[in-house]
Amino acid sequence: MKQNMGMAPKNLLCFSHLRWDFLLQRPQQLLLRFANDTNVFFVENPVFDAKEGPYLSFGTRSETLWKLVPHLRPGLSSGQITKCMTRLIDEFLVNADLDNWTFWYYTSSALAFTKKHKPKLTIFDCMDEVSMFRRSPEEMTILEKKLVEKADLVFTQGYSQHDNRKTFHANVHSFPCVDPYTDTVRTLSWDDTYTAMFRLIRHAATGKSNHRKLLHTISYSDQSTMLSKGN
Repeated sequence: MKQNMGMAPKNLLCFSHLRWDFLLQRPQQLLLRFANDTNVFFVENPVFDAKEGPYLSFGTRSETLWKLVPHLRPGLSSGQITKCMTRLIDEFLVNADLDNWTFWYYTSSALAFTKKHKPKLTIFDCMDEVSMFRRSPEEMTILEKKLVEKADLVFTQGYSQHDNRKTFHANVHSFPCVDPYTDTVRTLSWDDTYTAMFRLIRHAATGKSNHRKLLHTISYSDQSTMLSKGN
């Protein structure tokens, strides 16, 4: 199912709260398909088994799909974990042209160590309603609000997430996994979901590129006008 990505970024960096090899869930179903058209890097939550400094281990799942696991020392505080994760992601992206990257978030907590980066596209694929978790820290709710504001596209797994976020974002699209009225298996196939998401991503990328070209043209025209007036 090879498609032409057009102006969409060539690389996708996904931050997930789920383990790639645990179960075949929404992230795996979609990213396996996106790996047909782009390079996919799947960053899991850290494991605390490092003997010394933090490091990333890489596991190949296909020629265009890699699993990245952060390894940190045990006993770190929340602030120390964020600092270590910031260092690891900064090192991973040190020579990257972020105009060739999409950041795809399944967990808003990753925003704490990636917020300074400005990729071509930012996508939040919301699987859960964080506010419904009884032990969800307030920081998670705040980060999710910031992520919704930062995102170019917001996808949701259910209609309730869609309704709750469309007030705060103009580009929210629902791709449910279960029919909310009959509680039956999803009627939209994973291939169809991927195709629909792919079109939205390409459209968003094209729109941002055209916007940058417009700003450049306006800036150049303004400078030319000022030079003419100066002469």
